[in-house]
Amino acid sequence: MALMTWKDAFKCGNPSVDHEHEVLINLINEMHGKAGADCSPDGAEDVIKQYLGEIHALIEAHFALEEKIMRDIGFKGYAAHKEDHGKLLDEIRDIMESVTGDSWEDYEKDLAKSMSRWFGVHFATYDRDFHSAHSG
Repeated sequence: MALMTWKDAFKCGNPSVDHEHEVLINLINEMHGKAGADCSPDGAEDVIKQYLGEIHALIEAHFALEEKIMRDIGFKGYAAHKEDHGKLLDEIRDIMESVTGDSWEDYEKDLAKSMSRWFGVHFATYDRDFHSAHSG
């Protein structure tokens, strides 16, 4: 079973950005499947750290691109948008720093909570506003 499911409600209206967001959800679900299949705590820890690193790098690169576009177009909501990006990256770094082999389910729950907030709130507000301004 998937940890997160892509929903049309997550779309912000920019096909390439929507694709990147969907790729991120797929990577999170891939981590969920691989960590869940590995019964060894040490193996699960390695898998979780590897995937969290990839997820963090993907999100960080995506945010850098969005923030560059915002600066280039003089987007008025840049500061608040960038601040929300920073909060999500901090949450993921906190999860990465706390990973041990004890309970991968706890880390997945924390990641799912962060991602749900990001997809449910950030996409529906910050990203939709930004992409509307960018395309308009």
